[in-house]
Amino acid sequence: MPGQYYKHPSSFRDPAGFIFEKDGILYRQVNLVYKESYDAFIRSGCYELLVKKRLLIPHQEMESNISGADEHYKTLKPQRISHVSYPWEWSFSMLKDAALLTLQLVKESIRFGIILKDATPYNVQWHKDDLIFIDTLSFEPYNEKEPWVAYRQFCESFLSPLLLMHYSKMHLPQLQLAWPRGIPL
Repeated sequence: MPGQYYKHPSSFRDPAGFIFEKDGILYRQVNLVYKESYDAFIRSGCYELLVKKRLLIPHQEMESNISGADEHYKTLKPQRISHVSYPWEWSFSMLKDAALLTLQLVKESIRFGIILKDATPYNVQWHKDDLIFIDTLSFEPYNEKEPWVAYRQFCESFLSPLLLMHYSKMHLPQLQLAWPRGIPL
C-alpha cells in the first residue's frame, strides 16, 4: 500500500529525491523537480558507463509510486550496500581514495555533458571490496560557462581534512565530526 514507508533520516537535504525503505527493501525516489536532470543523465549514456566501470551503484527502475508521494517521478531500487561507513571512520588513504573516485566521476561524466552537483564523501561507500558512488541523484547537465558547483564542497569535504591529516600527522575524526559538511576553507 502506498504511503507506508520509512524515510531514511540522512536523506533530507536534496529536493531531487530521497532514500526510503518499505517491507525491508531499500528504494530511492526521484522527485518531479529532478525529472529533466535524471532523464538527461540516463539518456546521455553516463549512467550506463559508470555502472559498467563499477564506479556507481546500479539500480533497477520500478514502475510504481511505492511511496505514494505527490512529488514522485520514478522509484529506483539500488543494489544494497552491506555495510555503511562514515568519513570520520576512514584512514587518510581511504579518504584520499574517495576523493580520487569523486574526481574520476567528474572526469568521466563531463564527457557526456553531465557533472556532479555535490561532492561529499557521504556519497562514497565500499561495496564488494571496491569504492563506489551511491547517489544517482548527484548528477546534472553540465554548463561549461559555469564553474563546478560542488568545487567548494569537494575542497571542504576532502582537501581540507586530507591536508590537515597530512601536515598534522594525526587522524582527525573529532574535527570531522564537528564539521560534518566539511572543514571550512
